[in-house]
Amino acid sequence: MSEERKDRDAEKRNSPSPWKKLPSAAKKDEAVSPWKQRSPLPEKEDSGFQEETDVTPTEETPDPPEEEILVPVEEEEDPTDVTAEWSRRRRNRAVAIQFIYAWSMNKPDDLADSLDEFFIERELNRDEYVFAEELIHGSVSKMDEIDALVQETAENWEFDRIARIDLALLRLGIHELLHRPDVPPVVVINEIIDLGKAFSEEKSKRFLNGILDKVLAQLDRPARESSM
Repeated sequence: MSEERKDRDAEKRNSPSPWKKLPSAAKKDEAVSPWKQRSPLPEKEDSGFQEETDVTPTEETPDPPEEEILVPVEEEEDPTDVTAEWSRRRRNRAVAIQFIYAWSMNKPDDLADSLDEFFIERELNRDEYVFAEELIHGSVSKMDEIDALVQETAENWEFDRIARIDLALLRLGIHELLHRPDVPPVVVINEIIDLGKAFSEEKSKRFLNGILDKVLAQLDRPARESSM
């Protein structure tokens, strides 16, 4: 990382940022974090055992108290973590979707500065998310073209009534179908559907798949192969 970027990142850490307000609840119009969320510890159940208070103590040497073992929270396994086996590219797509969602809610004046703030606030190693940045730049720069396709193919749907998170998923997926010939279309659609399961509602699967299939039908490229 260059000294200039380090200085700029340090400055961003000391200034307020809108990215702290990124939504995390799994709702239709809200994005959820793809990163591991820890489940709350279950409450201790009442066994119903009544301690006897009138028992005469014996002369046996009592057992030493059990040693309390503290397990670092970070090392606990979360069986509900759906992202545990995500590939690096899917994690990049997840980050791109988060940014596109937040960007659509409050469009910043400068994309580069917003990306700086986003990666700093999320505490992500930027070197591991080069693909995400490519997708973000591509989706934002082609947004008018992408949105026109959404409106054209979303029959019986008013554009303004499409859930924000579904729109973010479509914007990313359509960008890849149109402008990423290195990725087979079938892979793109499958990735968006799977990410939709994590971010959106179950009923959105059919909607997302229908729009992306219609866009693919308009393209002159093989569905299961890259065009490069």
